[in-house]
Parts: sequence; C-alpha cells; structure tokens
Amino acid sequence: MSLTTNPVLQQRILDVIKGSVATAALFLAIFFLPYLGTIPSLFAPAPGIYYGLKSGRVVGFAVVLIMVLILSTLGDPAVIAIYLLQAGVMTLALTEFLSRRMGGARSVVYSVAVNLLVILAVIAVYGFATGGDLHTKVIKGVNTSILQTATVYQKMGITGDELKALQDSMRQAASLIVTVYPALVTVGLGMIAALNIGVVSRIGARFRVPVYLGDFRKYRNPEPMIWLLIIAGFALLVPENLVYLSALNITIVLCALYSVQGFAVLSHFFSRFSVPKYARIILSLLLILQPFLVLAVTVLGIFDLWGNFRSPHQQKNL
Repeated sequence: MSLTTNPVLQQRILDVIKGSVATAALFLAIFFLPYLGTIPSLFAPAPGIYYGLKSGRVVGFAVVLIMVLILSTLGDPAVIAIYLLQAGVMTLALTEFLSRRMGGARSVVYSVAVNLLVILAVIAVYGFATGGDLHTKVIKGVNTSILQTATVYQKMGITGDELKALQDSMRQAASLIVTVYPALVTVGLGMIAALNIGVVSRIGARFRVPVYLGDFRKYRNPEPMIWLLIIAGFALLVPENLVYLSALNITIVLCALYSVQGFAVLSHFFSRFSVPKYARIILSLLLILQPFLVLAVTVLGIFDLWGNFRSPHQQKNL
C-alpha cells in the first residue's frame, strides 16, 4: 500500500515531524535564550509524550531518535547526553506508563526510577571507560559556576563587602549542592515529569486525546514508606560521613514525596469547601515565596498517614 493511500501512516509521519520540531524548539531554547531558555527546555518531553499517546509508542520513539540525529549535527556528544538524560528517557518512559493507564503518580515514580537507572548506568560506563571520578567533576563544575557568577556580578558593578557577601553565600550554596545533588537530581526529575504530564493532559483534553492520570486528591504514599523515613532520620545521627550523606539524600527525597501527599490533602479540602480559584493562586504564590510553608505541607502529608484527613476508605496510590 502506497503512502498516499494510507492515511494512518501519513498522520503518523506528520505527528513525528510536528513532535520533532516542537521538541527541538523547546530543548534548544536554552542555547538561544540564556537563563530564560531553561524554562521551555524543561518541557521538551511533552511533544513526544503527546504524539506517542496520540499515534502510538513508535511515534514517541521516532521523535527521540530524530532529536538525537539533530543534536548530533552540533558535534558535541555532551548535548546529546543532556537531552537523553533530561528529556529523551523521560519521553519514552512516560509514554509507556501512561499508555498502560498506570495513572499520574505511578507514571512519575516509575519514569524517574527508569531515568535514574539510566543515569547510574551512564556514570558506571563513564567511570569504566575514562577512569574519571564524576563526583570530582561535579564539584569542579559547581565551583566554576560560582566563579562565573561572581564575574558577572563584578561586571554589574558590585564590589567590596557586598561582592564578598555574595561570594560567601554562593560558596555555602555550592557546599550544600555538592552534598545533596543526588536528591536534587531525583526531585528535579520528578518535577519535570509532573510538569510535562500536566501539560500533556491539558493538551490531550483540548484535542480529545485521553490521558489517564487518576484523581490527585486521593494520592497517598505507601504506608511502609514512613519507616524508611524514620530510619533515614535516625541515620543522620551516625557520625560516619557516607551513612550521613546517604541518609540526608534519602530524607530529602522522601520529604518531597510526603509534600506531594500534603498538596493532595490541600487539593481535597479546596474541592470539598469550594475554595475560590483566586485564593488557591494566592496560596500557591505564598508557597513559592515562603519555602518554609512547604515544610508545613510536608508535615501535613506525613500526619495524613495517621490522621487520614480525607475519606476513611481510599486507594493507597493512583
């Protein structure tokens, strides 16, 4: 059967083209729009996920493959690696799990797990092939970023004690990043996955492409997970540096998961008491401007395990 007489094949080819163009525009924005381009690049998986759900997994895979071919023309393998680890693997994983109707929460968790396994595999191969220490490179990269930022501030006319105070604060932030970057990567991947699922679900609703996410208001973490949080909390008291660092990173990731449950509880009460949309926007802005409020939401998510602030009979997860 020729291409002209196969409308399904024609539509799939068109979807691959549209998905590839949209993905390239979003991801490459970071190179053409310094700083601001970071935001659209976070949504690079969305086109591949949408068209993969609309026309089949093969279309999503084709979008990722074409992106790799496009980026290969830049002559920098690091760019391809960044795309695959930030967006490519996420595109394929989310498309697969959403196609299986696993729901939003499980799709995010499973996709992040797959992405982390790929990252660990890349680290292992890199270390074996080069004999290099990736942790050392991370430290070097963070320190380089501090020097570059300090140079920018100097060019802006900031000098003296004010510049020294900024440099000290950046060094403290760098020390924290070097300590908890595994947790930051994990939480960051989770946020990217959630943001892209949100965008895809809205686009899908508009163009009648079903995206099953489940009811976020019913989200609950598995009950045994609280014991892992308790154990990690006590492990923070162990003087051994490796144990402390591992426990700290695990605690951060678990707290992020419980903050999600806390937001689910808030969403339940917003719906139950018909809280106006403007009030929800104000609360969201407060959470952005006052990060300590996120800690309160996390505590709410933890105590929901015992308080069961929503209905007494609900699913443990989506």
